[in-house]
Amino acid sequence: MKLKNNDFFKNFKSLDFLSILIAYIIVIAVFSTSSPHFLTIRNFLNIGQYAAIIGTAATSMTLVIVSGNIDISLGSIVALSGMFVGAFTPADPSNIGGLLFAMLMGVVVGAVCGAVNGFFVTKVKVNAFITTMATMNIFRGIAYIFSSGKSITVTNPGLGVIGRGRLFGVFPNTLIVLAIAVVIFWIIAKYTVFGRRMYIIGGNSTAAYLSGIKVDHSIWIIFIINGAMTGLAGLMTCSQLGAALPQGSVGLEFQVISAIILGGASMSGGKGSMIGSLFGVLLLATLNNGMVMMEIPAYWQLVVMGAVLILAVSIDVLKTRKFSLK
Repeated sequence: MKLKNNDFFKNFKSLDFLSILIAYIIVIAVFSTSSPHFLTIRNFLNIGQYAAIIGTAATSMTLVIVSGNIDISLGSIVALSGMFVGAFTPADPSNIGGLLFAMLMGVVVGAVCGAVNGFFVTKVKVNAFITTMATMNIFRGIAYIFSSGKSITVTNPGLGVIGRGRLFGVFPNTLIVLAIAVVIFWIIAKYTVFGRRMYIIGGNSTAAYLSGIKVDHSIWIIFIINGAMTGLAGLMTCSQLGAALPQGSVGLEFQVISAIILGGASMSGGKGSMIGSLFGVLLLATLNNGMVMMEIPAYWQLVVMGAVLILAVSIDVLKTRKFSLK
């Protein structure tokens, strides 16, 4: 039976997950032949630990992109949230209350940053890209001002449990945090009214508004949630490094966006999945790990990651053009 053009494109669209899965298998195969240490359980756990921070931020960012928006202030929010975690973490390991307060501060600061972004996007009606490009500089500047441009070393071993601890001495705790985040946001995206609204808004915001959906309110909420999850990523980063760095996480936002687009989301909104984003994150983390093992210079790694981003966006644009044909 011969498929019509529209049927062909519909089937092609359904291959997003399969495409990234095949790409991931190819990357693993290539690096496996390049280093005998690559294809080991220990190395894949290391990849998972590296991917956890990017992946945690990508869970909520997926819904932001699905709604037709974007947030390129992620790296700055991670740095700013981490500064507050580092500053408020008590040196005394027995001060559990102080430690929990510091951890909460990281998430709250992230949520406040997200609320600021959402306010300008929904109330002032500034384009999300322009808004977050501006706040990217503002939040980074505040991080430098807050710390006087200096790093904050964290000596409390309790904080390090999140970033460097391992369950049963094997599974990185950050990887467990990522798994929980993916499950929660997968449920939100697939089975909740709020999650489905993000797809409707991203598909056609005007139709969503006319159908009774509070578009601005919903978008503001997802920006706040995204900020909180980015704050959590900042907490994880501070815990993993044992220090808060005002200059840290530069370019994190582009890694997150690359992973989400590679996972099948559309920059125009209305399309994306948590599982696809997860595989996009794993693909980028594996690429980074493999290049380090092959001792590829850091500047060439930047070239490769940049090429992956432009390739992902180009594929998204080309598919969007094809699927718009009638």
